[in-house]
Amino acid sequence: MRSLRNWKSKYYWQQIAFISSLLIILFVIAKFLSHPKPAESTEKYVETESVSLQNIQQTIRLLGTIHPTHATILTAKGAGLLDTLVPTSQKVKKGTLIAKIDNLDTENNLQLSAKAEDLAKVQLDRFQPLLKTGFVSAKEVEEKKQAWIIAQKELSHTKIELDNLRFYAPFDGIVGAYKKREGAQVGLGEAVVTIYDPSSLVVDFDIPCGNLTTINEGQSLKVLGKSYKLTHLQKMLDEDTHMCPADVNIQCDDCLIGSTVDVDLVIAEKKQVIVIPFQAVFLRNSKPFVYTVENDKVALISIETGLHQQETIEVTAGLKSGQQIIVKGQDRLYPEMPVKIYRNANPQVASS
Repeated sequence: MRSLRNWKSKYYWQQIAFISSLLIILFVIAKFLSHPKPAESTEKYVETESVSLQNIQQTIRLLGTIHPTHATILTAKGAGLLDTLVPTSQKVKKGTLIAKIDNLDTENNLQLSAKAEDLAKVQLDRFQPLLKTGFVSAKEVEEKKQAWIIAQKELSHTKIELDNLRFYAPFDGIVGAYKKREGAQVGLGEAVVTIYDPSSLVVDFDIPCGNLTTINEGQSLKVLGKSYKLTHLQKMLDEDTHMCPADVNIQCDDCLIGSTVDVDLVIAEKKQVIVIPFQAVFLRNSKPFVYTVENDKVALISIETGLHQQETIEVTAGLKSGQQIIVKGQDRLYPEMPVKIYRNANPQVASS
C-alpha cells in the first residue's frame, strides 16, 4: 500500500513537470508568432537606358581568303637544270633576274649564231667596197647582205630561246617558295617560283546574291575590324558554288597570305531611327515586348522590330525617343510593379 502511494506521488510530479514544459513551449511559440515580421520591400533595382535615335546596319558574315593583288607563278619555257639566284622571301625590284635554267645546247647555239652573224657581217663589209671597182657584182653583194640578215635572225632567235630560260621579276615584290630545288631538272611548262606583292592585298569571298539582289559594288563591309567598300562583284551565279564571287582590296601589314578571315557585309542600313539593346527585348506569345519605367513603376510595352545588328535592334513602333527601357533586371517583373533605377555612381545599391 505504501509502495502504491509512492508510485502515485512520483507519477504526479512527472505530470507536473510535463505540463510545465508544455506551457513554456507554447509561451515561446505564441510570443514568436505575435512578434510582427519586418515588412519585405517589394521594390527592385533595375538598370535602364534612354531610348534615342541612332544609325543601324544589318550585316551578314561571310568567309574570305586573303590573296596578294599582284601575284604570278613563273613557269619554264624550256628544259634544263634550275639555278636559283635570289633566295626565297627576298625583296626584289621589277626586272631583277631571279633564277635561270642552264641548258648547254641553247648556250652553244647562241655562241655559234653569234659567230655566224659576225662572219656574215665581215663578208658583207668586204664585198661592198669592191662593188665600185667591179671585182664583184651587185648580185653577189646582195647575196652577202641576205646571208647577214639571215644570220641576224638566227642570232635573235637563239637569244630569245636563252632569255626564255631566265626568270625576271615582273614587278616589285617578294620571291616565294621555289617549286623545284636547286640543280633539279625542270621541264617545259613546269612551275618554278611565285612572285607576290604583300603591300597590296585582296580578300576573295562568295555572296549568296540569289537571295540578296540589292548588293552592288561599293557596298560597305568590314574586314578585321576595318571598314572598306566592295571592290568587285560578279553579277552571275557560279556554277559550282551557286553564289556570286566578289573581292575587296584591303590594307594589312600583319596579315598572313592565304588565311581565312570574316567579312561582315552590310546588306541594309538606316539612319536616325530608334535603336535599343537587343537584351532589352523578350517574347510573349511569340511577340516582342520591352519593360519601361514610368513614374517609378514598370510598364509592359509591345513593340515592332526592324533591322538587327549584333547587340542592337531597331524598333519601328511602340517606343519613342526619351523613354526609359529596362535593359537589366527584367526577371520577375510585372506591370505597375514599383522599381528603383540602378545608378553606377551608388556602389551600395549595386551590392544590395
